[in-house]
Amino acid sequence: MRVALIKSNYTPYGGAEKYTTRLIEAFVKSHVEIDVLTSVHGKWDGANRNFRQIALRQFPYNNLLRLLTFNSSVNAYLRKTRYDCILGMDRTEYQTHLRAGSGCHAAWLQRRCTESSTLRCLSFKANPFHRAMLKIEKRAFLSDKLKKIICNSSFVAREILHHYPGAENKLTVVHNGVEWSEFAQPFGEGLGQRNRILQKLNLESDKFYFLFVGSGYERKGLKKAVMALPSLPGHTELIVVGKDKQEDVYKASIETAGLSKRVHFFGPQGDVTPFLQAADAFVLPTIYDPFSNASLEALAMGLYTVTSDANGCAEVIRSGAGFVVRDLRNGFSVADAMKTALKSHLSKSEIRETVRHLDFEVQLRKIVDICIADAV
Repeated sequence: MRVALIKSNYTPYGGAEKYTTRLIEAFVKSHVEIDVLTSVHGKWDGANRNFRQIALRQFPYNNLLRLLTFNSSVNAYLRKTRYDCILGMDRTEYQTHLRAGSGCHAAWLQRRCTESSTLRCLSFKANPFHRAMLKIEKRAFLSDKLKKIICNSSFVAREILHHYPGAENKLTVVHNGVEWSEFAQPFGEGLGQRNRILQKLNLESDKFYFLFVGSGYERKGLKKAVMALPSLPGHTELIVVGKDKQEDVYKASIETAGLSKRVHFFGPQGDVTPFLQAADAFVLPTIYDPFSNASLEALAMGLYTVTSDANGCAEVIRSGAGFVVRDLRNGFSVADAMKTALKSHLSKSEIRETVRHLDFEVQLRKIVDICIADAV
């Protein structure tokens, strides 16, 4: 059996790329011959090399050209190459199976408009990149050749159905997976060596730390988490892991608000494990996240998790393991949610157990099985 997997780019910090490499390995374990269609000409660092990497043309000058040229290159390649299954992990028009890990772009734009001015909302609609994305998305979801849309949450499935009713019979849900078993050792070390870990990070041991992990601070809701701090006890502080082009602007506004001593920026990290070990709780008041891997990793490390109902991961948060904010437009909602982390709830060990069923190997196997079954 031959499978083509479409993923345009690769970065060691990307959650989607990490997921893709694990999925490749799952296909390889099933003795499937797999080709990865990508724009990357160099080696995918850290990826299993038991696959063929097909480097296709992509113009790098801006988002629009990257999108259009890679989509065109994929279409041209697939017109002359036969596969039993074509699994799309990106924004391309043609595949037999599509994992909608980035959600629904039409829904994302709609949510951005609710958080933006009328003028900015109009700019989204006029932007050539967004118009091209919507065109490709529509062709992909409604293609006669598409057999399955694999959604990483019911939240995403509902939004795709709302914007593209014709895709109803193709939708199936497979939640993201997490390295539950691999986290067992660092989880235990975190329980016994937290003070040492805090010391290495130059953080005080008598504080209550919320951890925020995410790049693209506006979408991930960093401002909302920061604005909640004045309503919380003085010993509560925020650790920020990730990156944003406007990071200096965020730092300046935090300084102006007199909160610089309570917010700690660490930048992008290849390994967030020490921060998961050091933190007391996790916060991600995101405007839109199909299924945040960072949230799921926080749960797997026993962290009480505060997030919004615009995060697909919210649907796996059980009572006592976290709090789901239902109305981000309410200025007090995030602060009230973060306060629940300071109260009595499930222990770290109990929170970790709530996501045992989402072990990576189990969830990846579901996707592989779907692709193999449809190809037979």
